Amino acid sequence: MSWLSAFGLILVTLLSGMLLAGAARRTLDEPVGWVRSIATTLLVFGIGTALLEPGTDALSVDVTNTGEALGFLLIVLVAWAWMFAVALGALLVLEVLVPTGRLPTPLQAWRGMRDGRQESRRYGQVVAILVRRGLGGFLRRGAGGEPDRSAGALAAHARSLRLALSDAGVTYVKFGQMLSSRRDLVPDVVADELSRLQARVPPESWETVRTAVTDALGRSPGEVFARFDESPLASASVGQVHGARLHDGREVVVKVLRPGARSQVEVDLRILGRLARKLERDTQWARSLGVVGLVAGFAASLREELDYTVELANTLNLDRALAATPGGVDPRVQLPTLRPELSGPTLLVMDRMEGVPLGEAADVLAAIDPAERRLMAQSLLGSAMRQLVVTGVFHADLHPGNILVRPDGTLGLLDLGAVGRMDESERTALGAFLLAVQGDDSIAALDALRELLVQPDHLDARDVERRLGAIIVRFRHGTGPGGSGELFGTMIGLFADAGMTVPPGPASALRTMASLEGALALLAPGFDLVAAAQEVGASLLTSSMGPRAVRDRVTRQLAGMAPTLQRLPRRLTQVVEDLQDGRLTVTVRSFAHPEDRRFVTSLVQQLVTAVIAAASLVGAVLMIVSPTGPVLLPGIDLYWVLGAGLAFIGTLLSVRVLVFALRSRR
Repeated sequence: MSWLSAFGLILVTLLSGMLLAGAARRTLDEPVGWVRSIATTLLVFGIGTALLEPGTDALSVDVTNTGEALGFLLIVLVAWAWMFAVALGALLVLEVLVPTGRLPTPLQAWRGMRDGRQESRRYGQVVAILVRRGLGGFLRRGAGGEPDRSAGALAAHARSLRLALSDAGVTYVKFGQMLSSRRDLVPDVVADELSRLQARVPPESWETVRTAVTDALGRSPGEVFARFDESPLASASVGQVHGARLHDGREVVVKVLRPGARSQVEVDLRILGRLARKLERDTQWARSLGVVGLVAGFAASLREELDYTVELANTLNLDRALAATPGGVDPRVQLPTLRPELSGPTLLVMDRMEGVPLGEAADVLAAIDPAERRLMAQSLLGSAMRQLVVTGVFHADLHPGNILVRPDGTLGLLDLGAVGRMDESERTALGAFLLAVQGDDSIAALDALRELLVQPDHLDARDVERRLGAIIVRFRHGTGPGGSGELFGTMIGLFADAGMTVPPGPASALRTMASLEGALALLAPGFDLVAAAQEVGASLLTSSMGPRAVRDRVTRQLAGMAPTLQRLPRRLTQVVEDLQDGRLTVTVRSFAHPEDRRFVTSLVQQLVTAVIAAASLVGAVLMIVSPTGPVLLPGIDLYWVLGAGLAFIGTLLSVRVLVFALRSRR
């Protein structure tokens, strides 16, 4: 074969591969890779050419005879068409088995192997920890949610889970802490056990911290800070806090993200996601909890904590939102003053707030008058409720470690890396629920809950209303010795029995109130959260849902409807006149929605394609088996060649119909 013939063959093959990719994309309505299309073409055309070469060599064609030359060209085109059809079929099968994009590029494959070894090793460690702690049975296919429902067995499983999560590291400890606040998903004994989880992480060395600060600032710490304490004030799982002083003399604290924390957390989150998918696929208890969605929400929240610009924005937004509420910011509850010009994704600089964390402030609180401590607790509760009911942006982790008791008797809120958000409809529903509880109105309370929560398709509203009324009567004047935990547990039990689920925003609000109870108990022992909430929240509910607020909301809505209201009298007049004159008609358009028209159009197209494909195949069979017909070349009938070409067309159309049928079924 001459170099010119070889070049022509390669050119034809490349063009065929591009045509094949275009045809496959048209057939599948999805992008098909060019590389695999050309590779499939090379393979099929190479095999086909090798198989057809003996037959073409046996044909004696007189190229000077125009009829024989055209006949030979027609045979070549038919052979090419059938090789094209075989290549298309092979490509479609390959797309069904391994869609384009599923196979990585060589560079991606190398990186995947490198990361995969690390992930697989870590995955094996986590599974080994679960098995070692006696939780291997929950990983088996078909495992139930509670094989042993006795209180002792459940407590043992909860303890094993806490120990396993503690052994697995920071990410899993945080996941357990999140689960401990979701009493709507896990039993109380499990939540109580997981609430004991603490991440014990030694601080990073000063050299590591200095390098991280230099990378974040783009210059050495000495150029920005007059003093930078090498010993950390606090060390957490993903970062640590150091004291420092700016050149203007202002004392600040610097929150530094641990180097490597983000990459390690990403590996753990991928493993946690893989475990969640396995459990939800194999076990009933995981499907009932919605573990995959739970892990996805946790991953999104944890990734926010790994980006200090999120905490910066959260703090600034909450500060502005509180300042815009009636009464402004409570001077007893303060947020830190941040330094955005010095902060970034891995570094957060804020003015130093002197004080002691509430969990360690027993000596400081002992020196404060009990009446003053009660006022501090009321201010903290009022700030939390203002965030929940009015602003819609609230601190989602108000545990005692994030509340600072200052020397002047004020409180400081720290660590706003995790905030909750509720839109206006959720805040309105929450306010309506609180007002209904105050008014002993179980019907209105149920209506508010149905707006606030996700309800099942078949809700026994009457039963929920009766149980809710009993809860309101029981806890309306305070929680008593059981505390608000008993109220929350009773309400969550009601939600679970009714099949109602808590969306992320209200779930964060519930977590905030649950963690707030511990802080309030430290500030003022015996402080009743529910009774105080009714007293503190009365003015908030009045301001946000009172006559003036309702009037303002209606005014805004009417302003948006002004153009419609202006045209309404003319339209009503036109309707009345048409009705009086007998000209009023109602037009109903079938398939008015574009999706309906698109579906019917596609169905008709596929039906026509199927009919044409069937007719082409039947015609091809009749032509191929026809006993007589014009002779194209010695031993080859024209009808046979035309039948083969018609069969090629019918095959392509049949593949198209088959792809549509399989896709519709999927």
